[in-house]
Amino acid sequence: MSTDSHAPLSSTTSDLNVTPSHDLTPGLTGDMQPDYRSPLTLPVQRAQQPDTPNGTPVQRATRPISWSMTTPRVRLNQEQFQTIRDPWTPDDRSLRLYYENFHIAHPILVPSAVYHDREYPRFLQMVVNFVGSHYLPSSPSQEEKDRIFTELTCNTDQSSCTVQAWLIYSIAIYARGEWMEAQDALSRGIAIALEIGMNRREFAASVQPESSIEAESLRRTWWELYVTDILIEAPSKSNTFHCSTMTPEVGLPCEESIYTGTGTCEIPTPQKVLDFKRRIFAPEETVFSSFSYRIEATDILCRALVLSKLKDYHRDHLQAVENALVSWINHLPAKKLDIVDSYGNIDEMMFQAHITIAYATMLLHLPRSDLQHVLSQADEKFWPVASRHLASTLNRPVHSIKATEASRRISDAISLCPNVLKHSPFVIPALALCGMIQLATSVKHTEECFDHHYNRVTLILGCLKSTKRIWGLADAAYNHLRTSAADALSDSMERWCTEPLRKFFPTDSTPTTADRTATQPPRPIPAVSEGHDLSFPPILPPFVDPTCYNDSFFTTIPDFEIC
Repeated sequence: MSTDSHAPLSSTTSDLNVTPSHDLTPGLTGDMQPDYRSPLTLPVQRAQQPDTPNGTPVQRATRPISWSMTTPRVRLNQEQFQTIRDPWTPDDRSLRLYYENFHIAHPILVPSAVYHDREYPRFLQMVVNFVGSHYLPSSPSQEEKDRIFTELTCNTDQSSCTVQAWLIYSIAIYARGEWMEAQDALSRGIAIALEIGMNRREFAASVQPESSIEAESLRRTWWELYVTDILIEAPSKSNTFHCSTMTPEVGLPCEESIYTGTGTCEIPTPQKVLDFKRRIFAPEETVFSSFSYRIEATDILCRALVLSKLKDYHRDHLQAVENALVSWINHLPAKKLDIVDSYGNIDEMMFQAHITIAYATMLLHLPRSDLQHVLSQADEKFWPVASRHLASTLNRPVHSIKATEASRRISDAISLCPNVLKHSPFVIPALALCGMIQLATSVKHTEECFDHHYNRVTLILGCLKSTKRIWGLADAAYNHLRTSAADALSDSMERWCTEPLRKFFPTDSTPTTADRTATQPPRPIPAVSEGHDLSFPPILPPFVDPTCYNDSFFTTIPDFEIC
């Protein structure tokens, strides 16, 4: 943005005597030196100033001011802040929104409290600003996205910051619905990560002390690459995994509460992947970080994706993946079964882990179920299509039940945490498939449980509708589910709404009701406290959504509860 478009500084600053100084920012006096750590001050370019009364022009800055974290800390007032900007300025609103939304789901950068102290390079700050600006009322334009991409491609820095920039950018581009570009961006980040050795255990410790926040951030960056490499390939036909084919050497991330509570807790020595896998043989239950369970859940999803692409495999291969899905659930510590605590805090890493396991279960069982050909508008992006006979260890109805049960788990989880904007964009395909399976199940089942499935479909539609204002991927998922639901449920909705109250409330006009009231003794009237209304009859048990089957036979996870 050009500085000519801004208003000049106020008269209180236009008459200031400006003298150059090596210690101060060119063109600004000591009182006006910007504090680049302050949320109200940014790297700037001096606005055009009028000439002084004696005809001598006021000295002006002729070049953009470079980003520096060593500039003296002085605040500018709001008018001065608006008038001194360079073509790119870190937006504190975008930074705040990035940490309040995106960082929660992908916590790879240092915590917000030490973000400015970290002094990230310009290109990474631009990516953070770009991602955070999606949560503003006016989303970034295509020109801004192109400028970010140009900045990244022109950058020759082969460092961990470059890897982090490409990784964050790829997830954001994926969320915008630009899958091919997202895959390309992620591949660039993985290539640099492998080039500099981020997949080696000693990499983080060689850059920073092992117990430092920066070293933990580097370990998280590698594992986020690992997870993203799998999740970004889930909807595609070809699975090309890079990170998951390598020996896992990098230490596992710590708990989020420790990472974000940097002022009170020291980062512990990272635990090894082998120790995590050996936990099932330990005599006592060992609890690992939520990030660790998320990594393992993504590993199982990877196995399900690979299995779906094999041309020929034994039925035991299918059973092995099914066993892994069930075992993951059975070996969860009690404190990791819940995703919301009594204070309403969400364990985002465990939320994603549970969603990933349910997503893998749906992808595994749906192609082998009798729900496969129910819907006419199948889209391979959100509905896996089986083009050949698939090996199976169960009959098709049981596969259908397992797929439907997994979709129910997703809808239950999202009903506890419906703000999808604070979740990873990778949950969007899982939500879409959840809604489609509930839709297909409602078509296969009788009218008695129509409302049960209909409510879950509308829940998913509502979450996608609120998310599509930010991410284009949610817009595509919403439109696909909405059109499918409109075609599949129109007739059932018409029948269901014909006499909605007769299913729930008795009426005096019906003979069965009259006979029942004549033979039964009058029900005692309960005591009513002041302010309560008895104008409506009591709600009968049928008003509660009927369940389709006893799900306890098919899952070991109890209903999500608040601790």
